[in-house]
Amino acid sequence: MSSLTETPRRRLWVEITLGLVLLVAVIPIIWTLVLAFLPNRAIVDSGWQFTFWLGNFATLFDGGAFLAQIRNSVVIVIGAVAICLAIGSMTGYALSRLNPPRWLTLPALIITGFIPLIPPMTLVPGLYILLGQLSLLGTLTGLVLVNAFINLPFAALLMSSYFSTVPNELREAALVDGASESRTFLSVMLPIVKPGLAATGIFTGIMAWNEFLMGLTLTTGGNTAPVTVGIAGLLQPYAITWGELAAAGTVAAIPIIAMAIVANRHIVAGLTSGAVKG
Repeated sequence: MSSLTETPRRRLWVEITLGLVLLVAVIPIIWTLVLAFLPNRAIVDSGWQFTFWLGNFATLFDGGAFLAQIRNSVVIVIGAVAICLAIGSMTGYALSRLNPPRWLTLPALIITGFIPLIPPMTLVPGLYILLGQLSLLGTLTGLVLVNAFINLPFAALLMSSYFSTVPNELREAALVDGASESRTFLSVMLPIVKPGLAATGIFTGIMAWNEFLMGLTLTTGGNTAPVTVGIAGLLQPYAITWGELAAAGTVAAIPIIAMAIVANRHIVAGLTSGAVKG
């Protein structure tokens, strides 16, 4: 009897707690959105005044540098995700199904587990010199390859866990029917792990979109930089334009939020599959 009377109360406290956590998480986003539509004078004023104003966005896109930086980030994300999905899915399939020798898998797993733990700053000198020798310094191709290099271990390990959830009988049946290993991979295994591909692509894309350090050190800024570097460039020592900064943050967040909403079903299915059966 006591448990029946305590359950609704407990659920109420759980709902209140979750609501507070959600509110704390959402407040900075809403506040940034509000600041994006306020003139700087209203932002720094001690009193509260809300004047709906689109001048921050007009100033932000005036000159075309910010638009070029968004375009750069889009190209970097598309390139990095394409490389990570192509190589990561093949690597994950090989690790999961082809049983490569331990002398090959052990160093590969150590490297893939070690690279994400390395502070990105320690990689900058080597990558800077390497891209310079390849004449890729300050180019989008260079940033695409760097972001793919950073995210590829994560993509390979994630895809390996998804391929491990597929019953091996499907692969064996395809091989018995005469399909080659590559045909089995492309026509049988890859369609089954589409939720995993979507989840891996989304997470890789988010990390590539939010990457800042490599874009700052491997480009000359301006039209060659990604959007994260462009937003940081709005912080000037003598005049911080909070409105433009909030507008830039709002614009930069839209693609990732839209991508997460569209692929939400695949992300949940992919994560659930990898977590339960991996």
